[in-house]
Amino acid sequence: MNKKYLAFGILSLFVLGFGGAALVDYLSNKAEVSMTVESPMLFEVSENGDTWVGANEPAILNLGVIHGGEFVHFFARDSNLANVDTIGDSSKIITCDTGVTCNDFISVEAQTVTSIDGVIQTTSQVWDIISLCKEVDDNTVEFTYGAVGDPLVVGQADTTEITATFQPNALGDYIFTLQKLA
Repeated sequence: MNKKYLAFGILSLFVLGFGGAALVDYLSNKAEVSMTVESPMLFEVSENGDTWVGANEPAILNLGVIHGGEFVHFFARDSNLANVDTIGDSSKIITCDTGVTCNDFISVEAQTVTSIDGVIQTTSQVWDIISLCKEVDDNTVEFTYGAVGDPLVVGQADTTEITATFQPNALGDYIFTLQKLA
């Protein structure tokens, strides 16, 4: 056999092999899977416990002006939107532009109603949680209460009715911030 034909034959096999390998990437279509991951928890607020703010807009509730010595009353609801039990601790922080201490409040009462898929499971007693107040810095206090580390089960919503009574000399713009933290 002629060496020239043999070399040409081997070279042709290499070209076909590399060319065939290049075509392998194109033997199949490309498949993709995409999704948007959203928060498993929803926090909403309400002035009356019936009309809620936060599902489709920022959960901001402006209760206007009250006077020192008076109380403010509102509701907060955190709901598990996921199809799995979700663990998250609730953060309850109060800030004030002129400074805040735990002594700015006569009392802070909270009562929580737990429901699963809209059916009430439990209602806590009314707790005066002022003793759970912790001063974080000159403009921030924090309240820690409730079941820390317990999951909200699938379909669970906890609705907490909060009543804060201010001292007569408590002045400033107070902001109650409620959030579920991992």
